Amino acid sequence: MNNRSSYVKALMKTTVAAAVLATSMFANAAEAQQKVGFVDMQTVLQQLPQVQELSNRLQEEFSGRISELEKMRSDMQALSEKAERDAQIMSPSERRDLQREMEMLETQYQMKARAFQEDNERRGNEERNKLMREVFQIAQQVAQAEGFDLVLNSQSVLYAGESLNLTDEVVAKMTGGN
Repeated sequence: MNNRSSYVKALMKTTVAAAVLATSMFANAAEAQQKVGFVDMQTVLQQLPQVQELSNRLQEEFSGRISELEKMRSDMQALSEKAERDAQIMSPSERRDLQREMEMLETQYQMKARAFQEDNERRGNEERNKLMREVFQIAQQVAQAEGFDLVLNSQSVLYAGESLNLTDEVVAKMTGGN
């Protein structure tokens, strides 16, 4: 019975301590109301001209490789058409040589296309990450200027009044409007 009594006393003390702690936390929260806002990052990125500039810059950066891949594809198509058109008049060794040439070109094309895709993705990610860092910095500046204590991504918010939406201010600041 003595063990049970000490267990009940310890449980009561813990319960009382938890209640006091919870009450003090709610009291502090009520005293210092925090201003919380959100930014719709998807909308920001859709409205920024920098996104199109980024796309154009990458297109220009990789234009030579894109042209090379297009030429290889055209060459492969021409060889395929030649194989179909001239199959009846070609000797077996000519057909074999043409088939080898087509396979070699296809292999080169696949390797270059894969390398291009990897490089394009890597560079795209680098540039998007730079832009995202800039958006985050601007969002922080807007939040600080307007006295917000916490700003969330709209994807993390179930509900918020429109007065807490900082998206338009971030877009305005990113596009040169203050």
